[in-house]
Formats: sequence, structure tokens, C-alpha cells
Amino acid sequence: MADPDLELAALRAAILRRGRPDVDAAARVVEDYLAGVLDDAGAAGNAGARRWARDRLRLFMVVSWGNWFGVLERLPREYPMLRDEWRELVGDPARFGPEDLVAWWWCLQPAMFEPLVAAQLREMGPPLRDGVAGVLKDGGNFDARMVDWPAFGAV
Repeated sequence: MADPDLELAALRAAILRRGRPDVDAAARVVEDYLAGVLDDAGAAGNAGARRWARDRLRLFMVVSWGNWFGVLERLPREYPMLRDEWRELVGDPARFGPEDLVAWWWCLQPAMFEPLVAAQLREMGPPLRDGVAGVLKDGGNFDARMVDWPAFGAV
């Protein structure tokens, strides 16, 4: 069994020596992921479906990945800075897309967060696919169903 104090020390060390998030690599993962979701939903090549799926994926990430802060809260010196960074990413959806959120978590500690991100993406796939298929079935007006980020109050 792993020692929680050693795990926290390793997380702290990884955070302190982290470099810039690899947004390009995360963008490739997100694009491949969305292509699969759209294909499974019967919406491959549908630009509106792609915009909606990116927007909804970002929402899923914001809502579900917030629970990972429970681990980060155990690092009292680093936590406020990390929370501020996350709030900046979440608070500006026009500037920071799902790839930025993925890259940020990966950058904290790849050994911990890369598998967590991958598992969460797998879990989000079916509801995202079903959502796209549902909007298509209802007439395909994706633009009318985008997340109202200011009203959502993600920060």
C-alpha cells in the first residue's frame, strides 16, 4: 500500500517543477475523442455538432473534474495558486477550451492525472454521444443549445 505522505510529497514536487502544459498534445487527444463521439452519434462532419460537443465536453470537465481538487487541497501552500489557475481556465471559455483543461491537469502530475483524464473521457463518451444524437433527432439546432457560460457561473 502506498504511503499517502509520500504520494503528497511526489505531487508537490511534480507541481513545483512542472513546465508549460502541452496544449498541442491535449488538443490532438480531444480532437480524436470528439471525432469518435461524433462518428458514433452519426454526426461526423457536422460543424454544429462539433461545436456543441466541444462545449458540452468542456461543461462535463468543469463539473466532474472539480472533485479532483480534494487531492490538491491537501497541499495548503500550492492549493490557492492552483485554484486560481483553474478558475482562470474555467472562467474564460472563449479562450480556454477542453484541451486547455486536459493539458493543465496532465501538467500537474502526469503519472496521476493522465490516467484519470483518460478514464473520465471514457465515462463521458456515451452521454456525449447520446446528447449529440438527441439534438440531431430533435432537428439539429446545436447552436441554440450551447452552454450559457456566464449564467452557469463556472467560477
